[in-house]
Amino acid sequence: MKVRKKTGSNLLAGLISAVLCLALICAPGLTLNAGSAKTSRQLTEARKKAEQIRKQLADAQADLKKLEADAAKKSSDYAWLVDRTKEQQEAYLEAMARKNNAMIIMEQTTSDYEAAVQEFEEQKQAYGERLALMYQLPDQSIFEALISSANLQSYFTTNRLIRIISDTDELMLARLQEAEAYASEMKEAAEASYEDMQKLVADADKLLAEIKNNRDLSAAELKQAKTALSAAEEESLAWAAEMKSIEDDVASLQKKYKKELAAEEAKRKAEEEAKRKAAEEARRKAAQEAEQKKKAEEKKEAEAKKKQERPAKNKSGWTWPVPSSRNITSRYGYRTYYLKGKKMSGFHYGLDIAAPTGTKIVAIKGGVVLACSRNKISGKYVSVDHGDGYVSSYRHLSRYAVKPGQSVSAGQVVGYMGSTGRSTGPHLHLDIKVNGKFVNPLKYVSP
Repeated sequence: MKVRKKTGSNLLAGLISAVLCLALICAPGLTLNAGSAKTSRQLTEARKKAEQIRKQLADAQADLKKLEADAAKKSSDYAWLVDRTKEQQEAYLEAMARKNNAMIIMEQTTSDYEAAVQEFEEQKQAYGERLALMYQLPDQSIFEALISSANLQSYFTTNRLIRIISDTDELMLARLQEAEAYASEMKEAAEASYEDMQKLVADADKLLAEIKNNRDLSAAELKQAKTALSAAEEESLAWAAEMKSIEDDVASLQKKYKKELAAEEAKRKAEEEAKRKAAEEARRKAAQEAEQKKKAEEKKEAEAKKKQERPAKNKSGWTWPVPSSRNITSRYGYRTYYLKGKKMSGFHYGLDIAAPTGTKIVAIKGGVVLACSRNKISGKYVSVDHGDGYVSSYRHLSRYAVKPGQSVSAGQVVGYMGSTGRSTGPHLHLDIKVNGKFVNPLKYVSP
């Protein structure tokens, strides 16, 4: 019975595993083709059928478990009643033995009583006869008694003997009466004991009959429980067989479904791989084109910047001092301007070009550096002698790039834009002297 129950449990566990596997395989989100879709429907139907069988098997096993418990209880009850029957049988036999013993005692006491009564009656009859004989003598006169006696001594002897016999008989009768009374008491006690034993036997017999009846009922119930248990086991085995059949169907469909899915997955992966390669190629081309475009733009920007930063030389060989800026903020000549909120005016002997601090400033023509110095008005400045009486100065620098006595060429960096000295912001003040006199720089350089 335990082996069958274990088999049913194993089948139930197998079914649950199969159902879970089917649930995963048939989970939403899978794209199915015609072949796998059909198999999926078959698997769904098999899963529903398996679920129904699982419930039936679970119910059957639950009923089987209850019936096993019921049969075990009834078997225990029956065994207890069998033991009680044996115990009561022994009690009954003991009561019967006591009854038989009481009967023997009663029969013996009855016999003793009857013997005592008979002896008493016999003695009483003999005593009566003697009394009757003795009491006939009083009818005689004393004279007649004397005459009938051989002598006087015989007369007195006869009278004394009569008295002795009478006293002895009375004593014997009294003892017989006592024996009769004792025998009567013993008889009554034996009869009472026998009646008690009869009642004890009757009670034991009644209890034994009741226990036997309960035992027979318990045996019938146990037989009925075993019959029901056997039927439940057969039903459970039938559902287990049905379960095995549906498990085989599920396994076959699952194998088929996995095979179809594998083929579809391989096809899908091949298509995805082709798409991926195409997309990767497209991205590669796009990236290549973008890179080429970026490089072209960067090259264009670099060339533009290079062109912008390249010193612009005019026909006479003069170069613009700030390659990256053409922003002229103040020209050569008379001007009015504000410094620290104060309006000022005067002649401006140079050309102001604005640009961010640190912007490169180049020599407008080749020459030798005369000075790298600073003062309160010009701040840091560099002066370059170009020969033939031409000297250019670059004022309000943030720092120098050359040293006095150093030869420089046109377009070479001599310093960096700043706002040192008396200045309203980062800019270059360029002035040119010819033979010691200031001239308009725009006559020599142009933006």
